[in-house]
Amino acid sequence: MAFCEFSSSIIRNGSTLVDNAFINEFMPQAPAEYVKVYLYGLSLCSASNQDYNAADSAASFLNITEEELLSAYEYWQDLGIVQIISKNPLQVKYLIVSKHSGSAKIRIKGKYTDFNNQVQGIITGRMIKPIEFNEYYNLIESYNFEPDALVMIIKYCTVLKNENVGYPYILAVAHSFARDNIKNTSAVEQKMLEQEKSTAEIKQVLSALGIKRPADIEERNTYLKWSNKFGFSHAVILEVAKSLKKQGGINKLDNLLTKYYEQRLFTIKEINEYSLQRSQMFEAAKNVSRNLGLYYQNLDNVVETYIAPWLQMGYNDETLLLISNYCFKHSYRSLEAMNDVVLKFYKLGLVTVEAINQYTNEILYTDSVIKEILETCKLERSVNSSDRDFYKTWTTLWGFEKPAILCIAKKSIGTIGPMAYMNRILSTLHNQNKHSLKDAQDYVIKNQSNDAKPNELKYMQRSYSKEELDALFDSLDDIEV
Repeated sequence: MAFCEFSSSIIRNGSTLVDNAFINEFMPQAPAEYVKVYLYGLSLCSASNQDYNAADSAASFLNITEEELLSAYEYWQDLGIVQIISKNPLQVKYLIVSKHSGSAKIRIKGKYTDFNNQVQGIITGRMIKPIEFNEYYNLIESYNFEPDALVMIIKYCTVLKNENVGYPYILAVAHSFARDNIKNTSAVEQKMLEQEKSTAEIKQVLSALGIKRPADIEERNTYLKWSNKFGFSHAVILEVAKSLKKQGGINKLDNLLTKYYEQRLFTIKEINEYSLQRSQMFEAAKNVSRNLGLYYQNLDNVVETYIAPWLQMGYNDETLLLISNYCFKHSYRSLEAMNDVVLKFYKLGLVTVEAINQYTNEILYTDSVIKEILETCKLERSVNSSDRDFYKTWTTLWGFEKPAILCIAKKSIGTIGPMAYMNRILSTLHNQNKHSLKDAQDYVIKNQSNDAKPNELKYMQRSYSKEELDALFDSLDDIEV
């Protein structure tokens, strides 16, 4: 709070100093509404801490909209006597008024007399205020609009709406024309002819969407974008519109056709195939999430982030359900965790249910052999990752077969750390290039053989115990993704 300040009553009942340069140079040619805005704002400059010193309060006091308030200040900013600091919220700084502040912007008296008369003759349902005329002048001067071209646009808007059409709508239409560099009479006429030709087609599209009113200018432009820029046929546009009846209107249709355009889907067949695939992806997302114990109200992100990439890698619904079941039972209960598992399977070349089942069977068979070795050593515990490392070294790197390993396992009974003890003996035999069962038997003196082959494990779609799943996931832990 300031050290000293006026009371609100003094501020309201006091006086406001207006620069004579404003009265003599700016006020005579300015729209009356704009003068009111400038003077009222000037009076508020002495009341910056008051609650009523805000854009909405000022607009209410002057009986205008906040958009009209902004337009007025944009006018004065063009003339160099105010500066708009922010438009949302509206904040304005009043500047020193100089005799030549914005003289170049002041319009010559009578410059737009013919234009004004034409426009007022078109819009007969109401009197046009200076603030509206000034917006039209800005279009002509800022965008290099031909006045006659703007008159054509205003007339076109009254045909689409009525003779009492609001000027914000006219300005929106004019700006859309300007964005397409349509600013002279011939270009405007050509644009209108294009829109008129498509009138019947647009009416069909709106009807398919459940919209009974006539199309406005923006909807006509949007339709021309679909047909001319995107290249969709009317039949395709109409078919897609029918699928969206009373489900979001023209904006939803525009979003969908834009997506199809980006995906390069231009025929009904291509769109239907894409829609079917997308429907299947959402079904897969729902089933996978349910298997993991998850629920998402909106599955769009699940599909885009996980399901679509997994399907592109070659996985199908059945495989993803199998993996999600694995993950849930092994407490990998998030999509991020499942994604790590999928990537590891993919790195191993495991994409189908059959391939994953075969890999799982191999892991389970290996653990069954290791379990037999542990039992031979008189170790009553589960297989762990250290056991698997030992077994991989003995078989894959050193070349020992199961009978020779079991023979040495018997020798390790009663020792401290039987698996480490076995590793020392097998390392010695390996260094001597002795890998056969006889070599092992000779080493332990006893001539004992066990050629029994383990029963092959059959697995299609059965439940696994925690120990079995531990074996599978432990085998994946060493794989980097």
